[in-house]
Formats: sequence, structure tokens, C-alpha cells
Amino acid sequence: MIYPEHKKVLKESQGRFRTVSLFREFYLKDYEPLWTLKDEDPQGILPSLKKLYIQSEDPTEYEFAMQAFGSWQHWLKIKASPQIKPFIEDWPIELEIALRSKGIRLVAQEALEGKSKFNAAKFLAEGQWKKSESRRGRPSKEEVQRELKIAAKLDAEIGADAERLGLTLVQGSKDNASA
Repeated sequence: MIYPEHKKVLKESQGRFRTVSLFREFYLKDYEPLWTLKDEDPQGILPSLKKLYIQSEDPTEYEFAMQAFGSWQHWLKIKASPQIKPFIEDWPIELEIALRSKGIRLVAQEALEGKSKFNAAKFLAEGQWKKSESRRGRPSKEEVQRELKIAAKLDAEIGADAERLGLTLVQGSKDNASA
């Protein structure tokens, strides 16, 4: 469901934003859920908010919030909900992996076709849409772990495509560096 189709049911009778009652995982008798937080609804009826999030391809989350809720404040309340947080905390990581994966595929396509999309693809692949985190000093342990997770998932996802395209990683050594 995309906002405004469900605008009337996004708030409770007192005019407050609904949070947990919007999702099948927290079904409340008084409210019909609009989404599931999982990849797919176990009953196959409700759309997945996670899929909408990933398909929005929006690392800022603003366009996603407007599509789903018509309100940035509503999305912030949902994100802050302690019951919902465990379901959604990895969504930004998965989105970043999807965007980087798309960027890497575009770089590979650019390498084969020679079009002028290289810089945009590189921008996505390197995650340059983020603020200059890498220029502010040593990364925290959490940031290092996060980047390692992303790199491992990207390697698994992109490895087969690179192999299929005949692309290989050339690793230099000290002997090759002077050549």
C-alpha cells in the first residue's frame, strides 16, 4: 500500500500516529494491520514494508517515509518503537548493500559497454552519498564491523556476476608495485 490510499487508517481515533498496530507481527484486535515487517506476509495478504523500503532505493529514508506514511514524523515514531526496532534495524544495511551492488553492476556494464555512467555508478558503489565519515579520523569498532558485513555480503552477491563477466581482481604485491 502506498500513501494516500490508507491515509484514513494511519492514525488512531484520538489522532495519534499508529505504530505497532500497523503490522501483522503485533496484531491488535481493534486495528487491522496494513503491512508485514518480514520479507513476505506468512498469509500472503499484506504487503511487506521491508520490500517497499528496499525498492525505494532511498538512503535518506525521506521518499520512503512519504510513500508509506505521508509523514517523516510518523516514520520517526515507528523507527523509535522498541517493539519494531529489532525488525527494521538491519534495513539500512541491506539497502546500502543493494545500492552498492547496483553500482558495482553498473561499473561492470560500463566497463563492457563504455558509456558515460561510470561516475554515477562509482558514486553508488562506494556509498559516497553518505557524509564524509571516512575523513574524520579513525572509524569506530561498530563502523568497521558494519563495513565488514557489507563487504562480505557484496562479495557473495557480486562474485558470481563478476566471474560470469570474466572480471577478476588483480592484487598487487610489493614486487609488482615497483614494476
